[in-house]
Formats: sequence, C-alpha cells, structure tokens
Amino acid sequence: MQIRGDRVRWLFWLRWKMFSRMFTARQARQITGLVLSLLIIVPLSLGIAIATYLAYRFLPAPANAEVLTLVLSGLFILWLTLPLFEYNVNEGLNVAKLVLFPLSREELMLSLLLSTLFDVPTLGMLLLCLAVIIGWASSPLVVLMSSVTMLIFFAQLIGCSQLVLALLGRVMQSRRFRDVSILLIGLFSSSCYLIQQLVFRGLGARQLVHALYDQAFSRYLQWLPPGMAAQVILQATRGNWLLSFAWLLPLLAFTLLVLYLWQIVVERALTATEGAGGIRVRRAHASQRNLATATPTTRSRLTHWLPEQTRAIALKDLKYYRRDPMLLRLILQSLISMVVLIVITLFSPTRFGDGLQSSWAVLAVPFYALFFVTSFSHNALGLERQSLALLFIFPIKPQQLLFGKNLIAFVLGTLNLLIVILLGAYVAHSWEYVLPALTIGLAGLGIVLGCGNLSSVYFPSRMPQEQQGYQASATTTSQENGCLRLIQTSALFLLMLVLLAPVAAALLLPAFFHILWLWSLSIPASLVYGWLLYFITTHLAAQRMLQKAPEILRITTARE
Repeated sequence: MQIRGDRVRWLFWLRWKMFSRMFTARQARQITGLVLSLLIIVPLSLGIAIATYLAYRFLPAPANAEVLTLVLSGLFILWLTLPLFEYNVNEGLNVAKLVLFPLSREELMLSLLLSTLFDVPTLGMLLLCLAVIIGWASSPLVVLMSSVTMLIFFAQLIGCSQLVLALLGRVMQSRRFRDVSILLIGLFSSSCYLIQQLVFRGLGARQLVHALYDQAFSRYLQWLPPGMAAQVILQATRGNWLLSFAWLLPLLAFTLLVLYLWQIVVERALTATEGAGGIRVRRAHASQRNLATATPTTRSRLTHWLPEQTRAIALKDLKYYRRDPMLLRLILQSLISMVVLIVITLFSPTRFGDGLQSSWAVLAVPFYALFFVTSFSHNALGLERQSLALLFIFPIKPQQLLFGKNLIAFVLGTLNLLIVILLGAYVAHSWEYVLPALTIGLAGLGIVLGCGNLSSVYFPSRMPQEQQGYQASATTTSQENGCLRLIQTSALFLLMLVLLAPVAAALLLPAFFHILWLWSLSIPASLVYGWLLYFITTHLAAQRMLQKAPEILRITTARE
C-alpha cells in the first residue's frame, strides 16, 4: 500500500477549489441552483439530525436502538438507489482525468473518497452521522468507537453508490432504462401522500411504538451492513466491547470489499475499448414502404377541416410527448398528483358530506384535470428547445402553430376529464352532475390553453435538456424545472380559476338552488364563453409571436 500525503493533499485542495469556484465561475442560473439546493438539503438534513439526536437521547433503551438501525438503513438504501435514477449523489473528481497522473490505486481511491466531502448531498449525510456520534456519546471510548464506525460506514456508502454507477453505467445510458427510471421517479415522488396514508393507517402510531419496543426491525436488519454499524455502537454503549469489535470486523470487511470492487470496475471501464455497438441498419425497401403508406391518399375526414400545418405540428408534438424523457416525467408526475388529489377529494370528509356521499365532489374533480393540462401548456414554445429556431423558419402561421400544439394538449386533457369525471360520478353515485362537470372541464380547457399561449409568448423559459449527475440535476431542478416552473404553473392556474369563476357560478348556483332547468342555458353559454376566450387569447399570442420571435428564440434556445 503506497499513499503519499502530499498528493492526497493536492487532490483535496483541487476539489476544494472546484467547489469554491462553483459559486463564482458559473452562470447566475447555475449558482442559483447550487444555492437553492444548499438551502433545501442542509436545513432539511439538520432538522432530521436534530430529531434523531433527540430520539437517541430521550427514547427508552430498546426504542432508541431501533431508531438508530432504521436511520442507518435508510441512508444505505437512499445512497444505493439514487444512482439508479440517474441522480449521481457523489461526483467528486473526474476519474478519467486523474488516471493520466502517476497516482497509485490507494491514492486514487482515497482522493475520490475525500473529494465527496464537498458534494451537497454528502453534507446532509455527515449531519446525520454526526447526530449518531453525539447522540450515543456516553464516554470518550464510545465516542471514538462511534467515530470509527461512522467513518467506515461513510466509506461504505460512497463505495456502494459509486460501484452501482460503475457497474450499471452503460445500462443506465440506454433509453429503455431511462424510461423505466422516469416511471419509478414519477411514481415515488408523486405518490408520497398515498404512501403516508397507507403506512399510518396500516401501521398506526401505537403499532409503530410497539414495533420499536419489540425490536421488530433490528432482528432482521442487524445482518445487513447498516445494521452491523448500529450493533457496533450499541454494543460499545452497553460495555460489550468484545461483541462490538466482533460486529466491526464484518462491517470493515464488507467496506473493503466494496472499495476493492469499485476500484476494479473503474479500472476496467477506463481501459476497456468501446465496441462498435449494436447499430441497426434499416432496409431501403422498408423505408420506401413506409413512405408509400404515408402518402396523402388515405386521409381521414378530419383533414378536410384540419389544416395541414396544424396536423403536422400536432403529430410532431405527439412524438415529442412519447419520446422526450423530461416530458414523460412531467406528464407522469402530473397524472399521479391528479390521482392523489382526486382520492383526497372523494374519500376525505368535507363540510358538504362524508367523502363518498358528497355529490359536490364530482364538480371539483375537473379542476385537477385542468391543473394537469396547466403543467405542460404554460411553456409550449419552450418545450421545443433548439428546434424552435427551425420551426420558426417554416412558413407556418403563428396561429396555426399554436393550434397544433394545443390540439394534443386538448386531447390529453379531454381524456383525463372523461376518466376522472366518470370515476368520480361512479364513486359518489352522482351521475346527474356529469354534464355540468364536463362543461366546467371543457370550458376550463379553452381558458387554460388560451392563457398558456399567452404565457408561452409573454413569459417563455428554456426547457433544459436531460442531464445526469448531481450538479446538473441541482441546477435544472432549482430554477428551470423547479421553482420558476412551479410559480408559472401556479399563477396560470390561479388566472384560470378567476376566468372560470363565471362558468362555475352559472353551473353551481342552479344546482344549489335546485333550478336545474337553467342548465339548458348556462351550459351552452359557458362553453361559448370558455372557447371565445381561447380564440381571443390565441390571437393576441400570435400577434405577439410575430413581433417578438427573435426575443423568444433567444430565451428558449439559450445554451449553457
């Protein structure tokens, strides 16, 4: 083993300079993303660390040990699974560049481990590890043993996450795995409410306390690496030093094995030659057959009234929604969020009735479908990214371009409206409110799409390309794909609610006062009102697009 301290210090200094220059040498957007990630991750981790410290200190003996095991197991699972979602929690130094220098294996691995101290997620992990050391500090020897254990556990977490990335690097670059990861991310991030309800209703607070006292978790988790780390600290706290060292040895052996495998995989990945890959060649006669089938001889009746330009834009957007990973993620998260809100509305007690018995819930369901459409219609031009410049070159009328982009959003929104309204009517047994609810939804679609066109032209924003790694994720999530998008979506949704207020009043007041014959007048008037606003706002947006096309291109196609 050859480790020269001066080289490790220089590499550590290099990582520090890279971290400090992230606040000065980057663009304002990237600096904002980094600062926001620090303001979110560090306070959140600090709060969790304080809560776990209080649990270690003030919970009775069996329960605090269970909390320690669960916290370490949660950290282990988090660091092991996040790389699978293309979210590199530890970037550190660039291995491909470091391999050019005369560094030994030990120096390289130690430098990579130390460099992760300046990654933002690692700061949160260190706070939790520090809470473990302080929470179980009953004597100086216990503090020393806890510090050594947490140091080994830290190296184990970093090694496991990097080993997963090194082993599955090529697999995660494939489009199929990327689509699966998008599905998993959307399911997890948007279904937290349902998971919370299932956990608290199935387990309950009392059952959770009893499980902590009965050691229902540690009896299984103690045989895993995080459970071993917890047992080292627990046995040292109880004075069983022989058992503590007995648990420390397999923990250390597993950590060394992980680091060794990580080193082997990295070396092979850097020295292996890239293969030619599986490049598929399509046959010429297949292309000719596809072109033949695409001739305009078999046009449907829709093409007689739907302009060619509008139909071409709509087909292009349909392929965009199906192939773009970020759009798929956005649509999936919006869908799951809509389902969660519908479940809350239909199954939660309200002042008008008890959940399922409330007929008014059916009239509230369309607003969730409208929020789904709002999430990807407020920046219709920004979704084009670099291709917007090419799209503006073609002789397409701005109004036809907006019609084509709104057509797919209208179809998706209408399908969602039909599904959620019929589902709500079936659950609440209120079929008489299907027609008013559908009217609210269709009129709201016209208002949402029209306001979205205005927002896309007056307040365009750049939609980031799909990126990998923590820094890329932090930057795009913080401003371009997070706070700014959330503000725009919320503002557009609030504007839609204000403009939709006359429609809601025209449909809800007759139901409230039991004058249902007024629906024969208010339903057509509401549809005319909603879509009249759509054509007016779209006309204004088209005129603005003609005047400000260069400015829109500059904002939406700006490169990093």
